[in-house]
Amino acid sequence: MSKSARSPSPGGLFSGRDRPGIITISGANKDIGKSSLASYLAAHCPACAAMKVSIHSERPPGEAILEEKDPHASPPTDTSRLLAAGACPVLWVRSTREGLEADLREAFSRLEAPVVLVEGNSALEHLEPDYAVFIMGPTFEGFKPSAFDAIAKAHTVVVNGEGEIAGGGMLELERRVKELNPRAKVVAVSELGRERAWEIVLSRAAGRLGGERMSDEVDEKLKEAVKEKAEEGRIACAVALKLAEELGVSTLEVGKAANALGIKITRCSLGCF
Repeated sequence: MSKSARSPSPGGLFSGRDRPGIITISGANKDIGKSSLASYLAAHCPACAAMKVSIHSERPPGEAILEEKDPHASPPTDTSRLLAAGACPVLWVRSTREGLEADLREAFSRLEAPVVLVEGNSALEHLEPDYAVFIMGPTFEGFKPSAFDAIAKAHTVVVNGEGEIAGGGMLELERRVKELNPRAKVVAVSELGRERAWEIVLSRAAGRLGGERMSDEVDEKLKEAVKEKAEEGRIACAVALKLAEELGVSTLEVGKAANALGIKITRCSLGCF
């Protein structure tokens, strides 16, 4: 995908209009961490809009598309968290399966931001996101029917939960994920911690959409250090990890520098980049 401005889409949801960069956040079930991750990404995207998509058996009364206006709602809602994190505007699309395509088309027509975060599984039936992240627990129990379709489109699968996965459980879980989606990279919160896991997701999103859209400019000294360590446009994961340690920066920053330089991080088995 080009990281430059996009040309108008010839059809579908973006007919005659420029298509924004799209990041989707989907999940296995409710309360799995979608909103937390979506808000984190919104906080690191200088000019993004967001929408939450919910599906109902019947069309809810009132407007199908509502704009969140209160970043301090009490109790907080998914949309108020996104607004508080910096996404603007934030829409709540309340639709049915039959009406979702038309409602998404209308919702996107109201947004002018270069990047749109979309929270929800069903939207993936009508979208080909630039970066898709799927969040699940340590087992496949409680998977919603829409979750199997969503995980199949994911670039990254985050296994959420603080509890350590015993024995070879993580390897078995990763094997099952790969059966559903061979391209997916698995990131385990139990192994890395939530902050580190979220940083990895952000780094990958920046790599897919362009680092300038997802964070501030990369430090020039760090870019020079990465360039020195790279060979033929590549840098090994172990070398990148050591560089981050030596410079006292996060692997996210090293990943951002590599993305900015067009350098590929290779042989990464830890899921850090």
